[in-house]
Amino acid sequence: MINHLTKPMIRLKGGLILGDTLTMLVVVWIGRLSHVVNIWDLSGLLATAGPFLLGWFAVMPFMGLFQSHILINWAKLWPRLTLGWAFIGLPLSLILRSISLGRPAIQGIIPTFAAVMLITTTLAMLGWRRGYIWWSQSR
Repeated sequence: MINHLTKPMIRLKGGLILGDTLTMLVVVWIGRLSHVVNIWDLSGLLATAGPFLLGWFAVMPFMGLFQSHILINWAKLWPRLTLGWAFIGLPLSLILRSISLGRPAIQGIIPTFAAVMLITTTLAMLGWRRGYIWWSQSR
């Protein structure tokens, strides 16, 4: 049942989902830009970002990133985000990407690409979520 107490939480989680999605899309867009790939190719952007968005949203809810007592507490959020992404979400995303490209699931993962995605996506998500915490606490 949705009541006056759950409506703000639904909006809050919707904003986080939107922010997480946009952050991941920006990381992928910048990556495509750095490889001189057509950055206006929306289907290419979504094909590249898709496995990472699936990995993110398949794992991060279980790490607590959408729980109210964690999402606004930096000390609780950053280790869950970092470890959950590094050890579960990103490996899942890389396997999904390999499969989507028709490569063998594990052998098709390029180590330098994995390292770059680990660093860029982790820093971008930490930055976005830190900004969100600052904004929510300053209101």
